[in-house]
Amino acid sequence: MRICANLGFSLLAITLSTCARAQQWAPILGSNRAIDWSDAGVRGVPSREVICKTLTSSTSLSEINAALGSCPAGQTVYLQSGTYSIPGTITIPSNVTLRGAGADRTILNATGSKGGYVVRMGSGAVPYSPIKIVEGSGAGSTSIMVENASTIAVGKHLVIAEYNDPDFVSSSGSQANCNWCDGWTKTGAFSRGQIVEVTDVKGDRVTISPGLYGNYTHMPVAVPFDMATRYAGVEDLQIYANNTGYDADVGMLKCAYCWIKGVEANYADGDYAEILWGYRDEVKDSYFSNAYVHEPGRHDSGIHVGYKTSASLFVNNIIERGRVSFDLGWGIAGNVFAYNYTMGEFISEAPDAVIGGFRFHGAHPQFNLFEGNIVTTIDEDSVWGSSSQTTAFRNWVVGTNRVCPPYHGRGTVRCTGKVGHFGFQAARAIQISYLGSRNNFIGNLLGSLQMQSLMGYHQPLAQVPFVEYPSVRSYDTAAYGWSFGYGSFSDNGTGTGCDGGSPPCHLPGTSRSDFLDRNYDNVDKSIQWAPGRRMVLPPSFYLSEKPKWWGSLPFPAIGPDVFGGLGPGGHSYGNPAQVCYLKVMGGSDGGEAGPLPFNATRCFGANEN
Repeated sequence: MRICANLGFSLLAITLSTCARAQQWAPILGSNRAIDWSDAGVRGVPSREVICKTLTSSTSLSEINAALGSCPAGQTVYLQSGTYSIPGTITIPSNVTLRGAGADRTILNATGSKGGYVVRMGSGAVPYSPIKIVEGSGAGSTSIMVENASTIAVGKHLVIAEYNDPDFVSSSGSQANCNWCDGWTKTGAFSRGQIVEVTDVKGDRVTISPGLYGNYTHMPVAVPFDMATRYAGVEDLQIYANNTGYDADVGMLKCAYCWIKGVEANYADGDYAEILWGYRDEVKDSYFSNAYVHEPGRHDSGIHVGYKTSASLFVNNIIERGRVSFDLGWGIAGNVFAYNYTMGEFISEAPDAVIGGFRFHGAHPQFNLFEGNIVTTIDEDSVWGSSSQTTAFRNWVVGTNRVCPPYHGRGTVRCTGKVGHFGFQAARAIQISYLGSRNNFIGNLLGSLQMQSLMGYHQPLAQVPFVEYPSVRSYDTAAYGWSFGYGSFSDNGTGTGCDGGSPPCHLPGTSRSDFLDRNYDNVDKSIQWAPGRRMVLPPSFYLSEKPKWWGSLPFPAIGPDVFGGLGPGGHSYGNPAQVCYLKVMGGSDGGEAGPLPFNATRCFGANEN
């Protein structure tokens, strides 16, 4: 593989298109710390211009599903402008697109109940039928030998997993053991893994794509299964929930090459979207606003990605006023979360707490890339187990959240004058628990004017660039750029930090396994360089060139090598999702506006990346 290394910034920008398959991170990161993220997602959402059926708002749910079920492969069911009553679930089969006239014109009014999804692509879980891997389980391998390949065929998928490696993988966290985190056992014993596609079988030798993200050396197994649905998509419509009991607005379960594009989802009963056992799926150019419930429970009122979902892309989305924005766990691997804008998250029973952005919440996410996002926090928590090999590149992590009433349900969002406030409890821009390890943080911005101005109980919060266990960490009198090594309930450096887990739920020195380079911390206005590293930062770790939907913003738009912007130190121009929200939709930074009129074409045009 060719590596485009040591290029000056201007030369790099010119040559990016000729180095599409090179790893832009290679001069900075070792091969054991990163993977090839350039193929994440559907790799070009099909346009599907042929319409098999055009429907009006008087169409019933059963008629919509009948149209989808009879639509020829590669074609589209089109919903004209209007409000459609949906008392159950719309099911999109393989190779069919459901498309509306725009998220501000085609509205699905969801009134069903008893769980499930408003729109569903795929179904079911992966049955546990492990086959022992006897050869080829090393990092990068695209060829494995299994004990018996009689149930494996080209086109099938495999979950590659291993028994939890005690050196860095644990399904037991500071709260309890995540018995469900692997999707199979009652102990979460196979929490770490990934999904691959079978491209060839010769005897017991199986060729797979992509290659293995890391070494699988602890009783590695391959679990074969058939995807329920492939190449299904939902586009350009709005889903309006009504607190009637849905699990999520959109569900993708055992779905390969499936997508959500140009969708608006409001007042989700559970999650905005749930992606489980997914492979090369995509959520893009969409707007998720105002979850109905902001309390702990079965859902976390965000985009939930779990159960080994791999090689998928979550790009250019706006997420406001959820509980968290991205809830990640249960072994997801090799996914890209890029250029999203999240704000205004809160938890109703603790509205002063900082929550939101990206949260790892269940063992064992690995090798996921976060690039160019503007988010509240990045939080690898310890509640339900471990995580590793996260790469965060050129993100702006704001470090606090704007919290505005109503704190539950539906109503006009009020956040003017003295109504509403910024969260000040647990204010930590990047928080890596004692169970997070081997991560990379490069070229990120930490903090904001809002974080710098936080008020606690009648006094400003102290601003602390870095804290690591066993130092005392304050819950409500200080704001931190970095936090390492604590459990979810430890602050004072003396307690167990546990709430039902097995003590000690904290560790000293955990940051030593992480690689930190050229991150700008707004707390002390400094850029910290990794020793001996002076390589030029590339614009992207997964894109070969500026995407067509990017618009007029500089590319890259965030980083310590970006100047003249409006973010911390002038190092950020924002990203297209933020520009859409602020300039096109008329929103206000902090997420205090409530659901706004949204149309993806007006924001991003019709071009694909």
